[in-house]
Amino acid sequence: MPRLRPRVRIPSSAHGDVAEWLRSGLQNRLHEFDSRRRLKEMIAITGSGEFLPGIKNADKSLFSTIDNPYVLSFSTAAGKESIERQEYWKNLAVNHFKSLGLRHKHIEAKNKNEIDDKHVIDEMSKANIVYFSGGNPQHLINSISAKNFMNELIRIKKIGILAGCSAGAMIMGEKMIKGTGLNFIKNSIIIPHYGESYYSWISNTVKLLNKGKYKLICLEKDTYFTITESNIKIIGDNNIHIIYKNDQTTYSDGDILDLSILEL
Repeated sequence: MPRLRPRVRIPSSAHGDVAEWLRSGLQNRLHEFDSRRRLKEMIAITGSGEFLPGIKNADKSLFSTIDNPYVLSFSTAAGKESIERQEYWKNLAVNHFKSLGLRHKHIEAKNKNEIDDKHVIDEMSKANIVYFSGGNPQHLINSISAKNFMNELIRIKKIGILAGCSAGAMIMGEKMIKGTGLNFIKNSIIIPHYGESYYSWISNTVKLLNKGKYKLICLEKDTYFTITESNIKIIGDNNIHIIYKNDQTTYSDGDILDLSILEL
């Protein structure tokens, strides 16, 4: 016997214009679908300046793209540094996200054993933004390789934002200056601190790495290179440069790029 479909009850106020009522409902559903779709697979990387006043406006813009943000910050890349430096990163992150009015927790995990703790995994299961700050990229990528943590990281990548600065940005590429990255941004090597006088060695490093095997994504401070499943967008006051063989292209705030620019 065929199942009877439930009858749709149309509000009495809508009887005068059923078509308009249906159209409005459809528009709302499409908007909800588009909002969910817009946020998938977002990665945001910057060259330097995490948690400092200069990046605050860029962070406001970045995190406004997600509903009910819950940020977990990790200074794991600096896990081999002193206790004082650990406290520095913690206090910087706590004060920064408080100033933005965002729900936030700083995770004090210095290495792989600490990052694989049940408490950390439980917090990851509640979060929709993860932010990795600077330090040693190889130590960071080794520390986050724990299976349970990576499973949660990939989940967040699909529903929220993975953000990283300096070492936290470098791990997102296919290859790092030394070692292999997570390959969340294909065909790329991420170069942070681009154009900063203190890191003058970076210019020579770029020349050595520019052999046509990878796109070099060179990040200035306080500016995000963001990538979703549909496009790339630049957010911030400075510039992003993509170098490949003899070509160097510079992009700035508001530029929206096709994903094909990462093809070799």
